[in-house]
Amino acid sequence: MQPLSASSIRTPNIGMQIASIIEERILQNVYPIGSKLPPERQLAEEFDVSRQSLRSALRILATRGMIQTRQGDGHYVSSKVEENFHFGWQDLIDEHTGMENEVLDFRRGVEGMLAALAAERRTEDDLARMRLWLSELRQAYAAQDIDRQSAADVAFHQAVADAAHNLLFTRLSDSLLRLLQKQTKRNLGNMFGVPNIHQELMTQHELIFQAIEQQNITAAVTAVYTHLDYVKDSLRQQREQHNREMVSKALAVRDKQKRRRA
Repeated sequence: MQPLSASSIRTPNIGMQIASIIEERILQNVYPIGSKLPPERQLAEEFDVSRQSLRSALRILATRGMIQTRQGDGHYVSSKVEENFHFGWQDLIDEHTGMENEVLDFRRGVEGMLAALAAERRTEDDLARMRLWLSELRQAYAAQDIDRQSAADVAFHQAVADAAHNLLFTRLSDSLLRLLQKQTKRNLGNMFGVPNIHQELMTQHELIFQAIEQQNITAAVTAVYTHLDYVKDSLRQQREQHNREMVSKALAVRDKQKRRRA
């Protein structure tokens, strides 16, 4: 999709054209959900239009539910942008905590395509963003901080999605990863017992990055699949171990009760 730019503004319908450009930036995550838009004066100067024309565009965006205006504070990207995607999904995932396999299968399909596109289309700025979040992930693992780990994990995968430079995939990935951040944190906690878990996960993320950096499409897809399959297998092993421990504990309690009665 060819992005609209400030230089493409033409009369008539200036307000509609500006609204389309800002809306595209919102959908591409240039202005993330909850973030504040640049000041009106700055936007008017960028688009080389009057404040009146800019405010016309902002009214259009507000009517579409894309932004919210806070009196005396400015304009913010509305959460309504992703509400339709979240509707029904959050309750489903929250109520069915055993859906790890279904979620990881879904992520495998989506993120495999994203990695392929990212390997083909990534820019130097895209790579810089991935390096930033890899560094944060490495520090979070070293600190054993699950909150930082889950946030950095989500941010890295979103940087990969953004590098695909496909507006629909960007929105899908952003909404999906926001939706699943709680589950990502839970998964990391559940995998603590896996030997060398942090080193394994760090290496897998680095391999995804390296394949994208080298523009090796096949290696990028394989690295994503390897990573998500590893997470899936690790969770299965931990779940099986937990079940064995629960059975052993129940048997031990039963034996103690038998001994008391003897």
